[in-house]
Amino acid sequence: MKDFKKWIWVYLIGAFVIASIALIISIALESNRLRHFKTDLFVLTHESDVCVAEGPDGRVRVNSDNWITVYSIIEKLHGNLNITPHEPVDTVTFYFDCHDEEWTLSVEEINDSKLILRLEGPRSYVVHVVNNGNFDNFKKAAAIDSFNAKNKPF
Repeated sequence: MKDFKKWIWVYLIGAFVIASIALIISIALESNRLRHFKTDLFVLTHESDVCVAEGPDGRVRVNSDNWITVYSIIEKLHGNLNITPHEPVDTVTFYFDCHDEEWTLSVEEINDSKLILRLEGPRSYVVHVVNNGNFDNFKKAAAIDSFNAKNKPF
């Protein structure tokens, strides 16, 4: 009987160690994915040739001074672990042409507290973040009267 209890404890401790290692690996992989997302976004917002947005004023050519504003808005966002599927209420889309690659950044407002960022190009990312009124900032960055300089309508 004593041997049986010992093996149960060995099994439980082993399962805990394996689960802990799996959790650490998944956190490291997610951290790496977010690092690549931010790196790609940094390159897009600092080195792109052209950026076009579809926002509240229709299709506009985004002034290069406003690209860095888009990156700044994303930099201050925090993650959201609730990844249940929802239909977007509103969407703002930015199209970047950078180093002969075409990228699309879609900012989808799910509700007042959640946004989904979809960056698609040679690599694809989906990031769930907290809204906190930041969707209005994305809409303003895609509008004709933007933050730093006016955008030009198409």
